[in-house]
Amino acid sequence: MRKLIKIVADLSSNHMGDMGLAKQMIQKAAAVGVDCIKVQSWQADKLSKNFPGNYKSTYERHKKTELSDEDHYELIDWCKINDIEFLTTCFDLNRVNFLSSLGLKSIKIASPDCASKKLIKKLMDHFETIIISTGMSTEEEIKDTIKLLGNHDYIMLHCISLYPTPLNKCNLNRINWLKKQGAKRVGFSDHSIGIEASIAAMSMGIEVLEKHMTIDRKLSGKDQRMSTTPDEFMKICQWRDLCFKILGQHNPSLSEKELELRKVYIAKWGNNK
Repeated sequence: MRKLIKIVADLSSNHMGDMGLAKQMIQKAAAVGVDCIKVQSWQADKLSKNFPGNYKSTYERHKKTELSDEDHYELIDWCKINDIEFLTTCFDLNRVNFLSSLGLKSIKIASPDCASKKLIKKLMDHFETIIISTGMSTEEEIKDTIKLLGNHDYIMLHCISLYPTPLNKCNLNRINWLKKQGAKRVGFSDHSIGIEASIAAMSMGIEVLEKHMTIDRKLSGKDQRMSTTPDEFMKICQWRDLCFKILGQHNPSLSEKELELRKVYIAKWGNNK
């Protein structure tokens, strides 16, 4: 039986390290029909010393929005209260054991780690479902990762790592390409502004739709302006429900009305068979 597309609101760093704001975002996401919220479980101290950008400012930005162990427990409890699923992204090998202790069945892998075999293998040992974004990944890297995942349950998310992504760069047809490579479950991580790309993707057989969330684009932070507001998430959820009805069954039987119309219209102009 076909299922509704799971809508995931990625809080990213838009909570700015403020647990009160993070809880408010979760509550608003749940209120408009979002199925799942996602956080990012990076550890600033694991930032590579070889990072080619400004190490100091990047470290400080991630340290400010880093979630502690206690924060994870608190947000999971808050998600339970608001009847919304909790998901997170794992960024380093040393975080796997802690995240697996939280009782989560699914884990997210960000685009830069689509080809990180050590991380993927370790996560496969601890989680039932692996969700992987494919932005910045080459064709061969994606194929190798699909092969590595084998029969493990996974969802490959088509993703363009441009923030924001112009609509003419979304290339949604790559969703079909992922299916041709053997990905049985696919999704879309949408970094475009607005809901048009999300609406288009929902008719392409995706199971997961992920989008960054903000409660105010005027807040500080590099992702706020390209993120999606609760009102827009509500429209996405409404379109999702409508899309589910429109797509319907794969091979439906003729309805009673159609059977009646057959009697009227077939051979109306004589026997043409």
